[in-house]
Amino acid sequence: MPNYPCSQCERVFSHRASLRNHVKSHDSVVDRVLREIADEIEEEVNVREQPMEIDVSDDEREDASDNERKDVSDNKREDVSDKM
Repeated sequence: MPNYPCSQCERVFSHRASLRNHVKSHDSVVDRVLREIADEIEEEVNVREQPMEIDVSDDEREDASDNERKDVSDNKREDVSDKM
């Protein structure tokens, strides 16, 4: 009676059909591992794409607004002097 060894794990089967079914189990293990890796990569990408939230105090927010208004005002003055 011929023996049919598995090339991946060295188990030996007496029927070719049994070996074929067994080889499918190796494929499902590979598929599961690949799915797990893909899920981990997707999670990492999602984390990187999320915007960072920075806690800013009210004083810092007011300072930023003041600076923005000053910049706008300075730009308007430059535009007026360029036209003269």
